[in-house]
Amino acid sequence: MSTRLWNGIGRHLSILFVGLTLGLLVSLGWRSASETSVEPAVQQSSKILFSIQRLEAEQQELKSVLAELRQELAERQQAAAAQTDRLQILQVELDRQRRLAGLTPMEGPGVRVTLDDSAVRIPPAADPNAYIIHEYDLRDIVNLLWTAGAEAIAINDERLVSTSSVYCAGSTVMVNNTRLSPPYTIRAIGNPRVLQDFLNNPSYLKDLKEKKRLYGLDFVVQDAAGLTLPAYSGGFLVQHARPGD
Repeated sequence: MSTRLWNGIGRHLSILFVGLTLGLLVSLGWRSASETSVEPAVQQSSKILFSIQRLEAEQQELKSVLAELRQELAERQQAAAAQTDRLQILQVELDRQRRLAGLTPMEGPGVRVTLDDSAVRIPPAADPNAYIIHEYDLRDIVNLLWTAGAEAIAINDERLVSTSSVYCAGSTVMVNNTRLSPPYTIRAIGNPRVLQDFLNNPSYLKDLKEKKRLYGLDFVVQDAAGLTLPAYSGGFLVQHARPGD
């Protein structure tokens, strides 16, 4: 072959080699770019899936904790309600006992009894004690009112309780260790008709009614639609009693 021919074949082979090389490079570049773009997408999708699964697990755990807390709250509310009910029952009983003990003011219908010394001029030879109200006159009326069903009694502003005392110190009447002077007003809450029937019954309080007739003592019984009695303000002396088992 001539040199010219070999030179032509060489040029063609060079062109072919260059073309193959370029094609191979282009192919490798495209493949590399494709793999590079696919790999991050797969990794990102895996990360998102993992995050979703983790959040779902945390959510389920929180739901379980919330259910436990709600159950505990319901149990505590039931216990508190039961405790509140017990406290309310105790408070009602305490209020009742305080009323029975005379430690609270009371209101209601009843009677008002007024006692006062005689306004009659005492004759020189007469006994002046017959013309005044004594502590036993007050006690007789109070005892009769209790018998008639009175629920609360006060003499002037002194509320009577189980430990109240009505006695005389010289010419002075003492109620709950408080000095009182006439006129004496006894207020009693209860059934007005029954209380008046007992007070007006001639079989009761005979001595007082006789002194009223003979010496002019003031003894008046009145119906009272609305009475207000104060609470007992004194103390209770306990020396020998103690709470039982």
